[in-house]
Amino acid sequence: MKSTPPASFSTAESVLHQRAHARFVATLLSAVGFVVAVWLAVLANDAVSGSPRHQLLILLVSIVLLIIGILFYLGAAAAGQRDPGDLEPARSARIARRIRLRSRLGAVFAVSALLAVAAVGALRILTPPAERPVSVQFTEITGRVQLEYCPSLPSSFEALATPTDLASSSTLLPVWVASRVCGNPSFQHGVWLYLNRSSITVADAGDR
Repeated sequence: MKSTPPASFSTAESVLHQRAHARFVATLLSAVGFVVAVWLAVLANDAVSGSPRHQLLILLVSIVLLIIGILFYLGAAAAGQRDPGDLEPARSARIARRIRLRSRLGAVFAVSALLAVAAVGALRILTPPAERPVSVQFTEITGRVQLEYCPSLPSSFEALATPTDLASSSTLLPVWVASRVCGNPSFQHGVWLYLNRSSITVADAGDR
């Protein structure tokens, strides 16, 4: 006949297990928070990507939520550690409830943070990159082969280009120029020109 372990023993084992689980989740969330922080730093410092500010803000909020979640899990892992090992069943039960409550609160913040990160990832995948203003200047006269299409195209002008094209290493850079810049009445709504990268310099004109 098997003997049933005392309730105090079962509760103490449960407390130890819950503490270990809380420490593991806190460590895992710390690693996730580090990855998200690196991602945020890369997007914030990448002048080519042109990441919308709302995406950067969502990532920042997700880091804050992760930190709060980590703090709750750390609080759960530290609950009752200063108490002696042979606690009364009632005391052990209170500690176990405290650990579960803090772990649940930590899970709420952690899940919210992960959903925010997933939303940013979905936005960057599903939302096509918008054109951004750039300043284009020809460095070689041989590169101005577009004169037959745009007779009034100056040696330095402003245009629009997508972040993907700006970051690409292809030989040609597609840029959109307005009709007034092009000077060709046939292109009333503007025209896309494919410029040789070796004959132009491109600068960000978004802050002008």
